[in-house]
Amino acid sequence: ARRCLLQRLTAGAELLALDSHGCAALGAALVDSALTEEVLNLARRLVEGPNLLVEMACLRHGQRAVKEVLELLEGRELDSAHRQLAAGAGRLHTSRYGKVVARNLAIKASRRIDLDVVLRNQKAC
Repeated sequence: ARRCLLQRLTAGAELLALDSHGCAALGAALVDSALTEEVLNLARRLVEGPNLLVEMACLRHGQRAVKEVLELLEGRELDSAHRQLAAGAGRLHTSRYGKVVARNLAIKASRRIDLDVVLRNQKAC
């Protein structure tokens, strides 16, 4: 039953992502660790939608869903999500909830840059 529900949420993800209550449902579904593959498919679907993560981030319950997406994805998919959010930074900064996502993204980026500097310095030694 949960698998079927996740598949239906994935199919309607683009519409649900544009509504605060829909984002609440998506956010809850994204933390379902029992169905890893279905949850990953949902996260991927949300990244595929043009500017979808940015619009979600600006909604009350959407910021939680975006946080979950960023925690689930790795590699190129995570890079794609970060690029989408970075491209929508202007929109994020005009929203009460989007500002939270933008701030968290900036913190993660600064940590990543700091780690890259440390790793480069270790290689130089």
